[in-house]
Amino acid sequence: MNSSSKHLLPIAKEGWAFIVPSIALTLICLVLAWSGLAIFFALLAIACIGFFRDPERAIPQGDHLILSPADGKITSIEEVTMEPTPGQPVQMRRVAIFLSVFNAHVQRTPVAGTVTSVKYFQGQFINAIYDKASDLNEHNMIWLQTAMGPIGVKQIAGLIARRIVCFVKPGRQLPLGERVGLIRFGSRTDAYFPLEAELKVQVGDAVKAGLHILAEMPQK
Repeated sequence: MNSSSKHLLPIAKEGWAFIVPSIALTLICLVLAWSGLAIFFALLAIACIGFFRDPERAIPQGDHLILSPADGKITSIEEVTMEPTPGQPVQMRRVAIFLSVFNAHVQRTPVAGTVTSVKYFQGQFINAIYDKASDLNEHNMIWLQTAMGPIGVKQIAGLIARRIVCFVKPGRQLPLGERVGLIRFGSRTDAYFPLEAELKVQVGDAVKAGLHILAEMPQK
């Protein structure tokens, strides 16, 4: 998927497998005069359209910007130890973003860069709002090599979310705000970036993928 392409309908293609059957069942129930079921499936279709919406975004431009990779609410900002390169631990800033079922669930790149690794980890499905979910839950870790150094995006499954979809592979060059994946039905996304970046958000802020600025690197 290319973030620069214009969608005829702003819906992630992965959503049609849920939307089309819901609409079809709505029509069948209407024909059979099953009004109660028709209303149920119509509401389900509307909910799926809302969940899988993938609107075009006016991506802010700047080599020093670190954008939000997901829609949702910031639940924690921590200093953590990560290994973008195995065996070489570094201290990084982690911003955790919780996605409710009402948020759009497509993730985007926080910076421009080249994908160096994509690793999937099996795990649990505890509520993603808990801090320990970042390590214990099923997740997919994407690392980018950028002008700022390594930048990470972690897609984390949640209590309801049981399906992580990743659109990218190692070696791919991605522009700022490119779509990289989605997580179905409530989840969490963590962004990892250098400590020297100046934070522009705080816990409790609502953010949108590819639109809101999480931090800015000092300009040389």
